[in-house]
Amino acid sequence: MICRCMSRFSGFLALLIILQGCATNPVTGDRTLAMPESWEIETGRANHPKILQEYSVYENPKLQAYVNEIGQKLASKSHRSNLEFTFTLLDSPQVNAFALPGGFIYVTRGIMSYMTKESHLAGVIGHEIGHVTAAHGARRAAQAQIGGIATAAVAIATGSQELTQASQMLGGALISGYGRKQELESDRLGAQYIAQHNYSPDDMVDVIGILKDQELFAAERARREGRQVQGYHGLFATHPMNDLRLQEVIAAADKYRDTTKPMPDDGRFLRLTNGMAYGESEKQGIIRGNKFYHKSLDLFIEFPPGWRIQNTPSVMTAVAPDGSKMLQMRMDSVVPPVDGVRYLGRKFPQFRNATQLKTSEDQAVSGIATLNDQRTGRTQDLRVAMINRGNQAFVLSGVGKYGLPDLEVMNVAQSVRRLKASERKLAEGREISLVKAKRGDTIASLAKRSNLDEYAEEQLRLINGLYPDGEPKHGQWIKIIK
Repeated sequence: MICRCMSRFSGFLALLIILQGCATNPVTGDRTLAMPESWEIETGRANHPKILQEYSVYENPKLQAYVNEIGQKLASKSHRSNLEFTFTLLDSPQVNAFALPGGFIYVTRGIMSYMTKESHLAGVIGHEIGHVTAAHGARRAAQAQIGGIATAAVAIATGSQELTQASQMLGGALISGYGRKQELESDRLGAQYIAQHNYSPDDMVDVIGILKDQELFAAERARREGRQVQGYHGLFATHPMNDLRLQEVIAAADKYRDTTKPMPDDGRFLRLTNGMAYGESEKQGIIRGNKFYHKSLDLFIEFPPGWRIQNTPSVMTAVAPDGSKMLQMRMDSVVPPVDGVRYLGRKFPQFRNATQLKTSEDQAVSGIATLNDQRTGRTQDLRVAMINRGNQAFVLSGVGKYGLPDLEVMNVAQSVRRLKASERKLAEGREISLVKAKRGDTIASLAKRSNLDEYAEEQLRLINGLYPDGEPKHGQWIKIIK
């Protein structure tokens, strides 16, 4: 049966919708263009292992169980309680939470660092459940296919490269991220889900305030350091704090709550996050300024001063302050002995101009490689290097907007070495520790007791909900960093 949304399209695009059909919006019951539920479930299952490979699971069974408990409780009264929801706490310092279609929801320990009670966590998870229950991913994917078909139709019908490019830009604008309307819908649904369990919907506004403070500080820090900032994509990305529409949808959720049985804040959240890793994970390595320390790998790397470094389980990236140059490093397992020139030649088919570098490791080789983009027909030169230590090969590549980062790549390659005895402490991870504020305690005095290299007072205020100038009260539980 052809559904009513068919009337908006004709010709070539109509064929696509006939093949895909219109789905029923699980929340409103309306007919809408979306991929079927089977696609959502299959897509989530296919991509869940990739997410875990990119980020890795935070190895704390009690916290994992806690996140899952809150998530399953909220999902059980959602509009799609039939789905098999999966909730995962990721070992990432990034301030983020996101969802895959089909019920796969992720929260980073980084975002949990800035929360102070359970209702904050419930609000974030509820918001992400809202994206799943409203089938935002399925709706976006269906729109993406229309955008792709529209682009092909324009190219076939007109033969115009200019029109094809314009159509691609239009399609990209249509599907690039969740817009304000869908984020607001997730806010409304999230507020409803937490209210159904007697959390106060107003705590969602508190979460937005906490994360807005983190975003403001991150922006100010990035400005001082001459770089761009990345923030959390959802709860506060599209909302100013005085957003009347947001306040209306959250206030409307109060009707779902039994105000005679409010969910008490018994301090469970703070107790469970006591000892949670803060910042970079020791397992993945610690970044301090422009230096990288990895305890188990016995590894030290120094990047150019002022460069922004980001480390994930699969790759470490460093970007110049003005964004004109970028380096990436990966680690491969190799079987010694290794010939560095041949190794890079196999990894980069157009490798040339090999140069031996001075190193404290087994060997270090640098050269130029050219990559071909078969899709566009363009070529890209890279400065590459390989540093070999036993059965490890650290592969470094660099690109530049105005020229290759030759000196930077070679300097970073030559900086690779084992940790000095005095540096092993710097390679240890940091964690959250709870202390009860005494009379006379201030953020400044508590910052001196914290294992923080820079912006110590700002960071303590942020993780305790006291930004920008709040101070602890006598007897209040305060998070410091050990």
